Amino acid sequence: MTDLTVDQKIQAFLATCKTASLATVDTHGKPFAANLQYVSDEAMCLYWVSSMSSAHSANIEHRHDVALTIYAHQDDPVNIHGLQLRGTAVMLGNDQLGDVYERYAAKYPFVTGPPYDEAMKLQLFYRFTPTWLRWLDNRKGFGWKVEKAFD
Repeated sequence: MTDLTVDQKIQAFLATCKTASLATVDTHGKPFAANLQYVSDEAMCLYWVSSMSSAHSANIEHRHDVALTIYAHQDDPVNIHGLQLRGTAVMLGNDQLGDVYERYAAKYPFVTGPPYDEAMKLQLFYRFTPTWLRWLDNRKGFGWKVEKAFD
């Protein structure tokens, strides 16, 4: 078996995991965190569905700078691995979706049937574009990490 590059491992991790924790800041400078289900693309951008009235969506409209964490649920510290990311988040218009809905429906097929199919029509997609990430992997040794800045 060939050894995967760090980027390939991160891509596989993003495809396997389903939940990210999004950190935003409100208009008063107070932090807010929300868990969300996402899909990713080849550039490691993440996409999720949300209502404009959600606190994190309102915060993104105020300030696009956000942070995300994604981790594999592990009880044993030796097996902890995951991502810490910083970047920007924006709401997407219908003309910017491309294949995002198809990716989302493939990862979360329940959105194509009742009652979620009707609810999805009322939701908006958001995109996170990373500017920096840290890949942590204690399976390689306690505290092992790689950091990457994006152009």
